[in-house]
Amino acid sequence: MDSINSDLDLLENLSKKISDLLYKNEFSKISDIDIQRKALIKKIKESQLKKNNIKVRISKLLENNNSMVRSTEKKLYKLSKDHNDFNKRLKAYSFNK
Repeated sequence: MDSINSDLDLLENLSKKISDLLYKNEFSKISDIDIQRKALIKKIKESQLKKNNIKVRISKLLENNNSMVRSTEKKLYKLSKDHNDFNKRLKAYSFNK
């Protein structure tokens, strides 16, 4: 998060420099600073896009994990029920002997 804050601070400073240069009528220096500013904006956008992509991937992982947990719980419940039914039948057969 410090990186994004430092990038935003740098962007603000570059914009202020451009404003100062405009005020002083020093137009020849503006294009170099504007190139830096545009590159910084692109970098910030790309980092935010990566952050959003990571959030989407984590969200999908959570959904898949929850789905697998529910599936496992259903299987455990069925196995437990089948096991209990088997034990009841076993007891019934053992009493009949």
